[in-house]
Amino acid sequence: MFTRVWKRVLLTTPWLVLYAAPSLSGSTAKASERHNDYSKVTKADIAIVQERAVRYVVIADNPCLTVQSFRLGHPAEYHREKFICSVGGARFDRDFALVDFKTLDFHDDRLDVEVEFIPSRRGRKAVRWCSIALQPDSIGDLMCHR
Repeated sequence: MFTRVWKRVLLTTPWLVLYAAPSLSGSTAKASERHNDYSKVTKADIAIVQERAVRYVVIADNPCLTVQSFRLGHPAEYHREKFICSVGGARFDRDFALVDFKTLDFHDDRLDVEVEFIPSRRGRKAVRWCSIALQPDSIGDLMCHR
């Protein structure tokens, strides 16, 4: 029934995108010990993907991309949460001077991400198209195309 992605239909208002933020800090479903400071959100969006509400959150001063999956009708209880903090063994906080999530776009089974990488050591900046697989019971890793 919800196999198509529903985008930007009242779901992208800042109120709803961040609606569950205060209650998530006290949620019993803990995927990680990290704490998101929702007052520093720079980008966020939510869509229905494969019968789940999926949200991404980009937070200033945090190199990681947070992807959360919610059961429909229960926005305060996330089902899965994943912090995307690396690609191909390279960590965003250690191996890059800057990782900028430029464009994020939901599809039927994935989140496509345009990412700018600036290495912390020698090298040139690179802009890559990457994707994160979204399944009902899992959130994949960041996989970039050459």
